[in-house]
Amino acid sequence: MTLAPPLTPAPWIERLWQSVTEGDEYAATALVLRALDEGWEPESILLDLIAPVQGRVGEEWAANRFTVAQEHAATAINDRAIAALSHRTRTRPAGQPRRLAVACVDGEWHALPARLVAEVFRLRGWHVDYLGAQVPTHHLISHIHRTGPEAVALSSSIATHLPTAHAAITAVQATGTPVMVGGAAFGDRG
Repeated sequence: MTLAPPLTPAPWIERLWQSVTEGDEYAATALVLRALDEGWEPESILLDLIAPVQGRVGEEWAANRFTVAQEHAATAINDRAIAALSHRTRTRPAGQPRRLAVACVDGEWHALPARLVAEVFRLRGWHVDYLGAQVPTHHLISHIHRTGPEAVALSSSIATHLPTAHAAITAVQATGTPVMVGGAAFGDRG
């Protein structure tokens, strides 16, 4: 049974936004954990609370209303909130879990969207190898050969990385491993 957020997400989003823009990691983390304590499903916290705030961070940076430093600081705070949530909601699936590798294409430094995907899959019982930002394709392929994931999820936020993404997709497919892609580079809805 999935619980709906106990309150409309808008006030929670605004409180998290305020914490993130003020650089208050402790307030952001406390808010995320309070949402969990008040009945939010962990996946909803990731997708309905943290993701919209991070999206707004990206919009402010793209509109030149945030500096790179402000964007990095806000992203780091959201990342720490995700880590706190992850430690409180760690799932231990029975049996052998399915395995997924999640990575950003080579040259892609915007890793938080991929991190959100990785955490959602963990919550759903998968063993996730979260490889993070800017993973060179040959290292990704070595990882696939070493660990044998059932699938690979690739992320890219910037359209100029699409040729690199195409090369990575082609290389992953050549291993016989299904590949999923996401991120703003792939269109308006990522």
